[in-house]
Amino acid sequence: MNMNPKLLVAVVALLAIGGSLTLGRYGASLAYTVAIAGIGALSLNLLIGYCGQISFAHGALLGVGAYAAGNLGNAGADVFSVLGGGIAAAVVGVLIGLPAMRLRGLYFAIATLAAQAILEYLFKTVEPLTNGVSGLLVKPLTVFGTTIASDQGYAVLAIICLAITWLVLSWLMRTNVGRAFLVVRESEIVARGMGIDVGRTKMTAFAISGFFAGIAGALLAFTARLAHPEMFALSLSVDYTAMIIVGGLGSQIGSIIGAVFVTLLPEAIQRVGESLHMADLTFAIRELMFGGLIIVFLVFEPRGMSALFRRRTAVRPRGAVAASAKTA
Repeated sequence: MNMNPKLLVAVVALLAIGGSLTLGRYGASLAYTVAIAGIGALSLNLLIGYCGQISFAHGALLGVGAYAAGNLGNAGADVFSVLGGGIAAAVVGVLIGLPAMRLRGLYFAIATLAAQAILEYLFKTVEPLTNGVSGLLVKPLTVFGTTIASDQGYAVLAIICLAITWLVLSWLMRTNVGRAFLVVRESEIVARGMGIDVGRTKMTAFAISGFFAGIAGALLAFTARLAHPEMFALSLSVDYTAMIIVGGLGSQIGSIIGAVFVTLLPEAIQRVGESLHMADLTFAIRELMFGGLIIVFLVFEPRGMSALFRRRTAVRPRGAVAASAKTA
């Protein structure tokens, strides 16, 4: 019997929350790191995988959310500082998406790369808001007057935000707006022929993607207690692109699989490197594996790990096939 998708997400989230509460500091930090990465990957997959708009400015959008939420939190805005970070990133996301009204494909991707560079520069120079290259120290997050002081608390909050993000985006893709994203991805000419406002559809995608990227950035700032320009460099955008490629473009479960894989891979490499007394080489090995994995999936399985998972679950055991044939 198939379980209601909303109920399934709620059950998985509750199990994850229960598990995170039993973990130590290190395990809880991994839990909220994966959950935050999942939110960021879902938001980028909405833009690239579902709407077909390539962007290399996602890391900078997380930075906008982090700095906005950090300043609001330091000013005593409570948990609403996280929403403030999402709103700020949504506004900036729309501004980044404006060139998409005239540019497409590679040209637009280069424009987003320029936006990433501009925002990185602003993070370092707008010192009243960002504290420049020293980074912005962020106070612990308070939720309705209660301060979250433990890694387990942040893990619970991040998992709840991930579940909400999943449910909202699942609902969105069943609406006319979500269907318009898919049509625009396939062909803008066909979309216009169907009466879809392509420009407004793209801006909607950038706003929604930016909002959830800002939520991820806000959570990242509160868990790290810091918003620093180096945290939101181009390498972060590359990491998120790797997540959705490895996990699967246009797949929500693929976004989560990619986030888990790409987030935990460096930890596994570091542990292996330390055990082999090769800790100095872990960064180089990580970069080589990232590049190699992206090439492998692009060549052999462009739909990512989620497609492999679906293919395996679709294959029925021989005994089950025989049983069903006997029943028929």
